[in-house]
Amino acid sequence: MKLRNWPVRLVLGCIAAGALVYGLTHGKLSEDEPKPSAPPASLSIWVYSKGWEDVVRDFGQSYPHIDVQIRSFRSYEQLYTELLASISAGAAPQLAEVHSFYGIAQLAATGAALPTGNVLTAGKPTFLPAFSAAFRYRDEDWAVPFGGSVPVLYYREEPFKRLAGRAPALGTWEEVRHTLSLAKEPPREEVSKGYGTMTVDKELPWFLASLSYAPKETGGPAAERMRSALELWRNLTHESRLMKPLQHDKAASDFINGKAGMYVGTSDKLPTIERYIGGKFSFDLAKLPEWKQEALLPGVHGLAVLKSDPERLKAAQSFVQELMAPEAQSALWNTAGLISVRTDVIGKLEEEPALSERLRRILSWLPSLAGRAPRYDDYERWKRTERMLEQIELNPQEPALDVGMLY
Repeated sequence: MKLRNWPVRLVLGCIAAGALVYGLTHGKLSEDEPKPSAPPASLSIWVYSKGWEDVVRDFGQSYPHIDVQIRSFRSYEQLYTELLASISAGAAPQLAEVHSFYGIAQLAATGAALPTGNVLTAGKPTFLPAFSAAFRYRDEDWAVPFGGSVPVLYYREEPFKRLAGRAPALGTWEEVRHTLSLAKEPPREEVSKGYGTMTVDKELPWFLASLSYAPKETGGPAAERMRSALELWRNLTHESRLMKPLQHDKAASDFINGKAGMYVGTSDKLPTIERYIGGKFSFDLAKLPEWKQEALLPGVHGLAVLKSDPERLKAAQSFVQELMAPEAQSALWNTAGLISVRTDVIGKLEEEPALSERLRRILSWLPSLAGRAPRYDDYERWKRTERMLEQIELNPQEPALDVGMLY
């Protein structure tokens, strides 16, 4: 039996010797061989506005080891509702674009967001106060503002200048109504009836609040201002018939395509409007006409940082710091139509001799901005205001009730 087993033992011995030799020669990397690269850090960002492609590309050049994954949403409302759901499910991104319209106080209450003091560790630049106030809730800043816009009135220059015999006066809503009436029933030349109407973009609660905004006023006086703004809205829609009801989703395109002579929109739409009009007709813009407001209410974009593991949090901090750098802030107007939030960048822009006259005019309105503190029920107020304006546009007799609960 022993003689019969010796071939088996010989084979097992050879295998063991081979394994020993392989382990000694290949068991560890030589000093000359490169070590495997570390896996890339991942960063998930949710956004809803345009122009992020250039920002992400520039960030990738500075941080090639960070894999940025962008998820785009059709609207801020869609992003906001899905963000709250993802927080409840424990699947939130590391960064989310937020807006001053609503949501920041409710986001802070979830406990998933980080105060910006934990994010801007390399030093906080000086922001325009009206922009930074948009995300301050209970003595903490819950998002980093990176760009803003203001409500403006766009108008076609040629017909109104010809009918009025001069550049139109559009400083008040009375002047706006008078100018539109000239184009609606021209005394001499035939003018398209569309020029005698105006369109208002879909951020209706913001525009309504902008007509009555008084930063230091609350209670009864604030409610009276809001009632007056609602009556103006009712008049434009029904008595004057200057604003088409329920046409807000097409507001910008109606203006561009010549179906309206004026358009109430946001300053961040200016690059898009300039590109689509492309010299087909002359247009200009004016500050939102005066009604009962005492200040200009800005719209502010920000980035909220959500709690995550240390590696992803570090990547999120790097992205925010890169976005807030002077070079990135200076490019915001061209990439997204947004006004920089940094006072030093705005100062340098104002010194640029080649700055467009329209942008220079927008920057001249910044001293009249006043921030609005977030409220926990802002989203409910926003939706309630949308519904009321819809009812007023449908029914001229719709009563304006509970105005203190509007946006």
